Amino acid sequence: NRRRSSTVAVSAVGVVLAFTAAACGSSSSGGSDGGTSPGANSLPADCGGQSGSGKVLVGNAGFPENVTLANIYVDVLKACGYDASTKSFANREAYYELVKSGDIQVVPEYAATLTDFINAKDNGAKAPSKASGDIDTTIAHLRAELPSGLAVLDAATATDKNAFAVKKSFATANNITTLSELATYSKTHPISLAGPTECSDRPFCKPGLESTYGMKFSKFVSTGTDAGGPVTLKDLVRGKADLGLVFSSDPNVGNKDLLVLDDDKSLQASDNIVPLVASSLSTGVAASALNAVTAKLDQATLDALNKAVIIDHGTSEEVAQQFIAQNLS
Repeated sequence: NRRRSSTVAVSAVGVVLAFTAAACGSSSSGGSDGGTSPGANSLPADCGGQSGSGKVLVGNAGFPENVTLANIYVDVLKACGYDASTKSFANREAYYELVKSGDIQVVPEYAATLTDFINAKDNGAKAPSKASGDIDTTIAHLRAELPSGLAVLDAATATDKNAFAVKKSFATANNITTLSELATYSKTHPISLAGPTECSDRPFCKPGLESTYGMKFSKFVSTGTDAGGPVTLKDLVRGKADLGLVFSSDPNVGNKDLLVLDDDKSLQASDNIVPLVASSLSTGVAASALNAVTAKLDQATLDALNKAVIIDHGTSEEVAQQFIAQNLS
């Protein structure tokens, strides 16, 4: 049920990424001019003490979070000597074959979703999932099924995956922070669930909440094709539903005074952010640079990046430059 076109609230001690245009300037890292990003020549440690060369095209899936991540990749690759640029595509189906053919060399990806995407291509749409709630297991399966010309680098601790949210006032009143605690509450107070039509029969959604957590529902509120988007959020805010399917790094969730509950039994697979790269970039300067970015991508930082673009209206290029300045200079 991923990858889609939306992007959670910033709770970051030490994450400074509040967007300010003056601090970022107006130059773009996303073009194809091969220019130098801010701080070029100042990242020898992150470049492995060496300089790379040649053109690198970083693909992205066109939604704000992925575009920002792609621009961060572009900036750090430029700083390490590459002529890097990024290009947007409609979805994974549109860019994956270009990655396989070598026309695109790098993409910011999502471990569980990519694992099951390749699994479905190789083994059919009904093939059992190879993704897991444990990121190490997911990455092992992913690496085993990747074509020989592709590789994935280190996975970030930051994830963007399906999640479930309630109103903060409801969570506070009932001392609920986890899905297990909500399930216990629901056994005496059955709850309503809002989500896209497919949620009623998808194993990660209503059936999974019932089988994994033992959650009891009074009704299901279909939001049609709205998966974690404005309709779902509105239903939660207005009290039309008690629980809603959202996305874990969507800044609109916290902005609307909602709380994502901890998936303490790992119903959702581990969709950690991971660079998908051409095998030729899986070691050396590029790998060192991209892994340095990954090491800085905890959940609070990803949430801050999304807030800076979606809520504070910074451009992905400017927010990427600010990330570089704050984290990798």
